[in-house]
Amino acid sequence: MRVLLFTSQDIGFEVVETLGRREELSLFVVADRSARDDLYGYRSAIDACAAHGIPCVKASRIDDDLHRRIAAFAPDIIVSVYYPHLISENVLALSKAPAINIHPGILPRYRGKFPTPWYILNGEKQFGIAIHELSKEVDAGNVFVQELYDIPDRITGHELYRLTMAHGAKLIARHLVDIATGKLQSRPQQGVGSYYSDFEKSFFIDWGKPRELIERRIRVHAKPYLPAYSKLINRFVFINRAEPVVIHGYSAQRPGKILEVRENGDFVVNCTDGCLLIQEYEFGPTVSADELSHHLRVGNRFDYP
Repeated sequence: MRVLLFTSQDIGFEVVETLGRREELSLFVVADRSARDDLYGYRSAIDACAAHGIPCVKASRIDDDLHRRIAAFAPDIIVSVYYPHLISENVLALSKAPAINIHPGILPRYRGKFPTPWYILNGEKQFGIAIHELSKEVDAGNVFVQELYDIPDRITGHELYRLTMAHGAKLIARHLVDIATGKLQSRPQQGVGSYYSDFEKSFFIDWGKPRELIERRIRVHAKPYLPAYSKLINRFVFINRAEPVVIHGYSAQRPGKILEVRENGDFVVNCTDGCLLIQEYEFGPTVSADELSHHLRVGNRFDYP
């Protein structure tokens, strides 16, 4: 079976490693890689192809030469796995079986480019992975299979995104042949859909909001993304980890106040409905030990919008 794979990021590496070992499959891979992939520590499908002798083209667009190579390959099925670019209809038409996409969201509830952070922000206990037909409308094609997975407590946005890639690679490997041979049939999506096609690139903490909302946003933005931040005196504080904590004598008045500083450097800040223990953070610009003692002092208050 000839499989044309469009892919990128760490999931591309996993899929090539898995499918490339299967003797019944012949792969041709179109992959992309950006500087951001290196910053986030993603392995490359391009490297996996080189290691296994699998034909691979690094491309963000399909020119005439690449189109001719794809046509000569004559794919039985076209698979899009986290490929960040549009695949034209004349290329999709070369697939004998319906062209498919793997999406890190249950459909139709979590359509769009950015479903993963919204699972955390919406307080979901599970996230979904779907394999569906590619269609003109984004993430609207008929669904072959979708599964739900538990969201670990306190997982960060980046950790959850990598978890979707790990589960997604296994899901496509398990069902690809059945989809390509028609053994597994697709069904129309059921229910009302939602699109999560945008997400804030940075988050300036508003301590006047509920602590659960703030804690979720801190997790979503934690490293290697740009962490959620606040301003304390003359420094920014970038926060990577926080958890709700009960403090005796808590008051909802004047949110953003430091109520407690612990020996290990952790400190407690009040919100409108409780307190957060700030556990991992960095000052920018950095501070000396003396400056730190002036900043992390009970009664000092963070600025917020």
